[in-house]
Amino acid sequence: MNTSSQSNTEFQKIILKNIQNFTNCEFIFTTINNFLHNYNRGYFTIVGSPGSGKSAILAKYVIDNPDVIYYNAQVEGKNTAEEFPKYICTQLTKRMGNGEWGVGEISENATEGSWFLSLLLQKISDHLKPAQPLIIAIDALDAINPNSQPPGTNLFYLPRYLPDGVYFILTRRPFKREQSGLLIEAPSQILDLSEYGLKNWDNEQAFTQHWQKMQGEGLSDVALSVLGVLISGEKEGVSLNEITAIKNVDVFDIQEVLDNWFEFLQQQRIGKETRYSLYHPRFRDWLGKQIGVESGYV
Repeated sequence: MNTSSQSNTEFQKIILKNIQNFTNCEFIFTTINNFLHNYNRGYFTIVGSPGSGKSAILAKYVIDNPDVIYYNAQVEGKNTAEEFPKYICTQLTKRMGNGEWGVGEISENATEGSWFLSLLLQKISDHLKPAQPLIIAIDALDAINPNSQPPGTNLFYLPRYLPDGVYFILTRRPFKREQSGLLIEAPSQILDLSEYGLKNWDNEQAFTQHWQKMQGEGLSDVALSVLGVLISGEKEGVSLNEITAIKNVDVFDIQEVLDNWFEFLQQQRIGKETRYSLYHPRFRDWLGKQIGVESGYV
């Protein structure tokens, strides 16, 4: 079995596993379909904290729309920028080789870099029929290894421009706009799951993975102090000034810690203040047990 076939089988297993956590989210599919109807190309991004159901939602969408080409960056070995165009170009050339879009055999260099992906997408666009979009879905865009590609390039070398009829549906954890890792000039829309109060599916295994990522190569004294305040803080969260006052730590050092943990935090604007809290009460309680700090509310 070649690498592409192995990946496809692996992705199918992931889809079937993820769909088990699917909850009724028809409004999301309606929003996606409206985007496809309103724009002739573009990027649609589902953003949600860990365990919010992003992967299950995307799995359900792919099951219901079997022509969608699916990629999961959380699969081992698939979180590098080189693997994505290699896999996607192979899938596209298979369809083109089968005559689905009226294009003949593509040479072996189809798996080389992002330039060929853009070329393939344009060729496919030229042969798409009305109401026959090409949709590529990427689960866990944020899982990419940032060291796997040159600085300043789009995550996974995603195209800056898209031809007509070509769409990408992405899922990723919360991110700062200036740190999106994408420079695109095509219609785009973000759907933030935090606005809908969906059930969180995280378990202790997931908490352990999040905790490992938060620690990185080790937590500084400042990071431990900030974490203690987040765990023991009030339900509505704590402000930057409150953390500084409690721990007498430089505000810029605290902000750096909060930025590094951005995907694991909720931000709530109250008056003129931004208040920070850990993304879910169960994760806060679990972390409290790991470092011996009691949570500030039940």
